[in-house]
Amino acid sequence: MAAAEDALRNAIDPREFDAPEFQRDPFPLYKKLRDHHPLYHDRFHNRWVISRYWDVDGAFQDNGSFDRAVYRPDGEYAFGSEHVFGPNILEYGNSDQHRWLRNMVAGQFVGNRLTGFLPIVNQIATELLDKIREQGEVELISQFTSQFPIRVISNMLGLPREDEDIFVGWYQALIAGLGFGGEHLMRGVAARNEMWDYLDPLMKERERNPGDDLLSRLVAAELDGERMSPEEIKGFVALLLAAGGDTTDKAIANMWFHMLYTRPDQLDDVKADPELWSNVFTEMMRYDPVVHAQFRHTTREVKLHDRIIPERAGIILYLGAGNRDERAFKNPDTFDIHRDDLHMGRENRSGRYKDGKPGHLGFGIGQHFCMGYAMARQEAVIACSQLAARLKNIRPKFADHEGISSPSIDSGGFRSPNELWLEFDA
Repeated sequence: MAAAEDALRNAIDPREFDAPEFQRDPFPLYKKLRDHHPLYHDRFHNRWVISRYWDVDGAFQDNGSFDRAVYRPDGEYAFGSEHVFGPNILEYGNSDQHRWLRNMVAGQFVGNRLTGFLPIVNQIATELLDKIREQGEVELISQFTSQFPIRVISNMLGLPREDEDIFVGWYQALIAGLGFGGEHLMRGVAARNEMWDYLDPLMKERERNPGDDLLSRLVAAELDGERMSPEEIKGFVALLLAAGGDTTDKAIANMWFHMLYTRPDQLDDVKADPELWSNVFTEMMRYDPVVHAQFRHTTREVKLHDRIIPERAGIILYLGAGNRDERAFKNPDTFDIHRDDLHMGRENRSGRYKDGKPGHLGFGIGQHFCMGYAMARQEAVIACSQLAARLKNIRPKFADHEGISSPSIDSGGFRSPNELWLEFDA
C-alpha cells in the first residue's frame, strides 16, 4: 500500500512539461525525474526522458546508439531544405558528412586562430561600453549583450563595419525562425536569403583576394582535397550568427543576473579578482545553462535502468537536470563560483579532466561537443570583465526580478532574463 501511495505521489503528468511553471522553473520537475523516473517514458509527447548526470553523459558518449540526425544521410531528403539556416552541421548527425564539415571548420575557433580574434572582442566591448558609461543606467540585454557577439562575429568575418546593424537584424530574425510559429519561420528564411544574397559577392571576392578574416578562411578551407560548397559556407555563417551569437548573448546576461540577484556576495569576490569571471561562466553553465535540452533518437534498442528503449525512439537529454544531480555535485541547487567539485577550467570534448572532477553538460560531450566553446567562454569573460571594470559601482536598478526563464514560441530555446536593468555611477 505504501509503495502504491509513493508511486502515485511521485507520478508525473506529461503536460507538466508544457506548463508555464516549467518554463520559469523546471528544477522541481527535474528532481522528481532524477529521483523517481531516471528513464521516463513520456507517451504524451512520444519520447523518452533522460535526466541524471551520468546517464546524459553516457548518451553523449555513445554515438552508436544515440544519433542527432533526423534524416538518413543516404536518403532522399535534401539537407538544409527544412532548416532556417540551410545546409548546416547540425542536420548531419553522426554521418561522415558531419565529421568532414566539423573537421573543416572546428580549428578556426581554438588556439592561435582564436587568440588572433581577441583584439576584435575587446574592441567591440569597448565601443559599446563607451556609448553606455555616461548614462548611469542600462538595460543590459537590448543595449549590450544582444549587440556584442553579433558585432564580434561580423568583424571576425571581415564584413564592413557600417553593415553591423544589418547583421544584428538578421540575427534576431534567424533566432525567431528557430521557434515554432510559422510566421517566424517565414521571416527567418527571408532573413537567411537576404544574408545569403549579401554574402555571395563577398565570397567571390575572397576567392580572388583572400585576407586573414574568417570568411576568407572558410572559402579557402580544404580537407582531403575538397572544399565546402557555397551553400555549406553560408549555412555555417547562419549557424555561427544565430546559434553562436545567441548562446554568448544569453550567457553574459545570465552571468550578470546571478551576480546581481543570486549571489551578490560573490560579486565582491569577482570585483577583487577578475580572473574569477571564468568561474562565474562555468558555474552558470552548470547551475542554469543557456541550453537545457538536446534531442537524439536511438539507432538500436538500448537498455537503461532495467528498461528497454526501442529503436528509433525520440530521446530528450535534459542537461539542465543532469547539472543539478546530487549524484555528481554537492549542494547542486546552490550557485557557488568557489565550489570544489566542478571542473572550473576550459572544457574539452571528452568531458574527462585531469583533476577528476565532472564538468558541466552545457556544451554537450563527444562528437557533437560545441565547436565554439572556447570562443563563447572568451567572449563572455571579456565582456563581463570589461563591464565590471568600466561601469563603476554596478547594482540592480530594481530590488526584485522575475528571473531566468525559457523563451516564448518565437525564440530558439535559450534561457535568459527578458530584461536586466543595471544602475552605475556615471
